[in-house]
Amino acid sequence: APGAEVTQEILLQEFKEMLKEATERRALPASARVEEAFHCKLKGQIVVDKKTLMELQNFQMPLAKGAFLRGSGLNLTTGRFTASISGIYQFSANVHIDHSELKSKLQLRARDTVRVLICIESLCHRYTSLEVITGLESNSKIFTVYVHGLLQLQAGQYTSIFVDNSAGAPVTIQNGSDFMGMFVGI
Repeated sequence: APGAEVTQEILLQEFKEMLKEATERRALPASARVEEAFHCKLKGQIVVDKKTLMELQNFQMPLAKGAFLRGSGLNLTTGRFTASISGIYQFSANVHIDHSELKSKLQLRARDTVRVLICIESLCHRYTSLEVITGLESNSKIFTVYVHGLLQLQAGQYTSIFVDNSAGAPVTIQNGSDFMGMFVGI
């Protein structure tokens, strides 16, 4: 049948493309393969009380396409990524902060800030940390703090996100805040 020839030709072309992709993937140098990488989102809201430093926990894999989890280093429950390979890692986080409770209760002061940190071994001051400090004088009810950069980890060391609320009232970290990381190289 004439339609069968067209279908066979399409299938043969698709097979050739899949074979080409598989061959190209296998031909990649080991350094081009991403062994450890993740993108996760916070499951629910977290309230960070006034004058409190808190580690963010309870993440999930996003349901939308494009999310990924490679390697075994990420613990979604604790929010900690443990390096399986010593080397350089790139991390980033988008932390959505709702400070409407603070704005409604009292006048914001210049010293009311929130720090978002990505720390090694929960020792934010002993090791180099990735850190962003932002004032709470934003007119929006919710704003996003973006922190990113590179950290060198030894095998077995972990990183996680901390929020340090120096303000006089609680702030709420919104679900959907995300944490991403990947192994860059040795």
